Amino acid sequence: MTGRIVDHATARRAALVAAIWAPLAIVVASEAVIIGVGATGSPRLIVHWGAGSDRTGPWWTYAVLVAAIGFPVIAFIGFFIARATRMAGTNAWMPAIAMGVTVFHAVGMGVGSVVLNDSRLAPALPLGGGVLLAVAAALLTWWLLPREASASQGVEAADMLPIRPGEVAGWTGKVDLPAWFVSLIAAVAAALIVFGVFLLLTVGGKIWPIFLSPVLLLVVLLATAQFVVTAGPRGFIVRSALGWPRLSVPAGSLAKAGVVQVDPMADFGGWGIRWVIGPSHRGRWGIVTHRGAGLEVVRRDGRSIVVTVDDAGTAAAVLETYVTKRT
Repeated sequence: MTGRIVDHATARRAALVAAIWAPLAIVVASEAVIIGVGATGSPRLIVHWGAGSDRTGPWWTYAVLVAAIGFPVIAFIGFFIARATRMAGTNAWMPAIAMGVTVFHAVGMGVGSVVLNDSRLAPALPLGGGVLLAVAAALLTWWLLPREASASQGVEAADMLPIRPGEVAGWTGKVDLPAWFVSLIAAVAAALIVFGVFLLLTVGGKIWPIFLSPVLLLVVLLATAQFVVTAGPRGFIVRSALGWPRLSVPAGSLAKAGVVQVDPMADFGGWGIRWVIGPSHRGRWGIVTHRGAGLEVVRRDGRSIVVTVDDAGTAAAVLETYVTKRT
C-alpha cells in the first residue's frame, strides 16, 4: 500500500468506493454492453467452447452470469466493509478482491466473451485478458487505498491467579460463529447451487465446475463453525470441533497472555479463522467471531493467537499464572 494515513471518514469513503460503488458501476456498464450487443446481434451465442455439437445458448446467459456473480459479491464484501469501525490496512484486501473479481467476470467472462464470441481467439483472449486486467485492478486498488492509523497495540499481560502450591488452574471455553454469519455463508452457497442448476438446465453439463465453490464454502463452514479453547499448565490450544484446524502454544513457548479489543474487519480483515501480520510485525492468527474483547496468547518469538472468546480475562489469567511460575 502507499502507506498514506488519513482520518477515519476519508478512509471509510475510499474503502466503500473501491468495494461497492466502483464495482457496481463496472457491473452496470457491462450489463449495458451485453444487452446492447445481444439485443442487436444473434439471438444465440456460444456459451461453452468445449467439445459437442450444440455449444450455443441464449445471449442473455451472459447477462445473467454477470449479474448473478457481480451483485452478490458486491453486497457480500460491502456488508463487511460497512461494519468495520476502523479502516486499517488489513481491510484493503477485501476491496481489492471485490475489484478483481468484478473486473474478471464482468469484462472477461461477460463483455469480452460476448464481443469476441465468434472470434478464433475466444475464449483464450477474453478470459486471459480478464485475468490480467483483474490482477492489475486488484493490485492497483490495494496500492491506492489510504488507511486509517491502526489502534491495535501489543497486548498487556493479565494478572496471574492467586493459586496455592499444589493447586492446578485450568480453563475451557467454546467459540461459535455468529448465527448471522453462518446463515449468510449458507445462503451464498445455496444461491450458487441454485444458479449452477439453472445453468446446467440452460447450458448443459459442461458447467458442472461451478458447483465446486459452494461445496468448498460448506466444507469450510462445517470445519470452522465451532472451536474449543483450552488453557492450563500445558499451555494453550484452540481447535475446531472436528479436530482440525488446530492452533496451540505449548507452555514452554508462552511469553504472555492478555485481553485485547478486536475489530474483525480492522484487525483481521473479516470473521472466521484469519492470519495477518500483527503489531509486533510477526504472524498473528485469529479465531474471530465478533467485535469486542478477545484473548491474545503471545509466543516467545512474538507470534500470537487471538480468540474472541467469552471470559477471555480468566483464560488469560490462567495462562499468565504458568508464564509467571516458569520464570
